[in-house]
Amino acid sequence: MAEQRHGPLSVIHAGLMRTGTLSMKRAYEMLGLRAHHGFEMDSWDDYAGLELAAEATWPSVPGARKPVPPPFTSADWDRLFPNYDVVTDLASLFADEMIRAYPEAKVVVVQRDFDAWWASFASAVLSKDIPGNPLALALVHALYRAAGTRVFDAVSKMVNGAFGTQSYRDITTEKARDFYDAYYSRIRQMVPAERRLEYSLSQGWEPLCRFLDKPIPDAPFPRVNDSGEMQRRKMSEFGRIVFQAGRNMLPYLLGGAGAVLSVWLYSISK
Repeated sequence: MAEQRHGPLSVIHAGLMRTGTLSMKRAYEMLGLRAHHGFEMDSWDDYAGLELAAEATWPSVPGARKPVPPPFTSADWDRLFPNYDVVTDLASLFADEMIRAYPEAKVVVVQRDFDAWWASFASAVLSKDIPGNPLALALVHALYRAAGTRVFDAVSKMVNGAFGTQSYRDITTEKARDFYDAYYSRIRQMVPAERRLEYSLSQGWEPLCRFLDKPIPDAPFPRVNDSGEMQRRKMSEFGRIVFQAGRNMLPYLLGGAGAVLSVWLYSISK
């Protein structure tokens, strides 16, 4: 049997991070669709592409490089998400741009109650990832840079760009509510009803399969503990970053130690 080909994007999942995106990724995969999710970006090179997309989408975001890249086209999104049928999670911040780039794509809208979403998002994405102390922030940034990854830069530019803020500390409850309401309002205005599914995970398979024209699987709808998985992945990723930073810096540390030792030996030989 020939291997199934995937891509370009045919489904855009317009449900922000912390709205059950990992469960939705598993559901899409059970329907035969290859789905992108931020948890499973094993290559650090992927984050460089997300950072470029953030700068192209929000040119005034703090730290954006010059010259500003042009807005992404479908060809750019195809390169960023090659061989994927669906994008979820982190990519949902680019939903507006991808809806314009893929005018025939179906859009699945998942919206939680704001208060429940904000409590989860603030805890999982903001307060634990970015220290409030400027010195600690600079040290974390330096650690990621030493590891040779743009993860820190990409995610902070995406979030601050989408929220219209200078730093995570500027994202107040009021700012978040304005962003949240405006995000879902834009999606509903951009996508006609025949290409849009208003969906809740509690509805199970039937409405999703009907909308995507897929047979209902002979298995329960997936329920994944996003919070537990996120913590596990974050700890694993941070350990990987610390290891790689140490590995990259070792030659410089040894060189510096060698220079100090040479000076000391020279001084005591006098």
